[in-house]
Amino acid sequence: MPDLFPDFSQRSAEAEIMDGDDYAVEEVYSAYADLRRVNKYLGGAAALLRHLGPLMEEVRSRPVTVLDIGAGSADIPQTIVTLARQKGIDVRVVALDGSPHAMAAAQESVGETSEIALVQAQALQLPFDDGAFDFVIASELLHHLSTEAAATFLRAMHRIARVAFLINDLRRHPIPYHSFWVLSRLFTTNRLIRNDGLVSILRGFTPEDVRELQRWSALPNLSVHFHFPYRIVIVGRK
Repeated sequence: MPDLFPDFSQRSAEAEIMDGDDYAVEEVYSAYADLRRVNKYLGGAAALLRHLGPLMEEVRSRPVTVLDIGAGSADIPQTIVTLARQKGIDVRVVALDGSPHAMAAAQESVGETSEIALVQAQALQLPFDDGAFDFVIASELLHHLSTEAAATFLRAMHRIARVAFLINDLRRHPIPYHSFWVLSRLFTTNRLIRNDGLVSILRGFTPEDVRELQRWSALPNLSVHFHFPYRIVIVGRK
């Protein structure tokens, strides 16, 4: 369990429980339900769509293809489909995750949504050709990686994307950390969420970390955006 008063000066290397296997299956499915609420009410989906929505409109004369890496229970793909339908955009989303539990939760939540296809594969071993999708996105995945591995991942996203890739992740700061500590104890009893939410923030990024990541990736045309509450969105245009 993370400390109540941790060191925020550098990214934590502590592993999250859900990255291992020390949990019951029921805990994981409950955690995915909580994560859907986190993305909805704590700005994860909104921050991403603020940038993805206008970009999708640029290619609306043709079917828009999106790859979501580390999609979990596919709540972000569902939000993308809802937005596309509102804007009259024909969209096809591939929701990819390496966890069989995520795939089962995604299948249950996606149901018969024709615009979404599920693929089980590892985020660092993407089985796609160059320019295979218009957009490649990843939400709260980057903080699981070291800076070097994250830079390699960004280059892989850049390779697969035809138009742009977008990263949505967490900003490391005492305010979201302590706020999540309080909120998680008010609204969930799931130990995975309570623990991993705090670890995720400690593994998150400061503006200085993002500049280092940009240097490591050596990618052109990267833009970085900071959103309330303490979200970071990185957009890489081709």
